Amino acid sequence: MGQAMVEIIQPDCTGCDLCITHCPFEALLPLSLCPQDMKKRPVIVVNERCVGCLSCIGSCPTGALREVSVPVMAVLSPLITRLGDPDVETINRWGKGGNKWV
Repeated sequence: MGQAMVEIIQPDCTGCDLCITHCPFEALLPLSLCPQDMKKRPVIVVNERCVGCLSCIGSCPTGALREVSVPVMAVLSPLITRLGDPDVETINRWGKGGNKWV
């Protein structure tokens, strides 16, 4: 595990999805469905994919992304709050009709 990871401050996130296209490891992905109590479909950090490069932080116009330090000997991310893989939507970057971003 790396020395840092990214955390999304959900109240500050506007749902512009700019961070998704700036992550070279596809660690930021939108949930497949928007929860009923939310106005926007949240973007989440897929902890297993985040390597702590922090490329996404500068892409956020509202400052909703922040760096979180990970202890050197950590086995799990300190950001994991639930078990199991969340149902996320994949983003086509390089295939036919992809957005060609990264």
